[in-house]
Amino acid sequence: MTLRLPLALAAALILAPAVAHASPANTTEFDASVAHDDLDLTTNEGVSRLDERVRTRVRQMCQNGGRDSASVRLERDCRVSALAATAPAVRVAIANARSETVRFAERAPTPASPAATPGA
Repeated sequence: MTLRLPLALAAALILAPAVAHASPANTTEFDASVAHDDLDLTTNEGVSRLDERVRTRVRQMCQNGGRDSASVRLERDCRVSALAATAPAVRVAIANARSETVRFAERAPTPASPAATPGA
């Protein structure tokens, strides 16, 4: 199973300091998949690994190669907005994994007590 995460990449973001409500000049939106079927999202370790995979994918997709202050700011803003955009999908994946665990636990047969088993 893979997690489809929407990421918003601002291709060019030039903001004048005096502008209070600026919007990106060119915004490109794209989807990226982050595999998580090998993770147990019911554990803290599984959730941490998913978080690291998402952060790595976001870093890769937001890299612009620039070293000037505008490029660094653009890359940082891209990461911040992409992580915010992915948060709901990550929460849903974790909630689904946890609800599946609860459903399996509810369906599991209860073991018989030794006192109820003849000859035990």
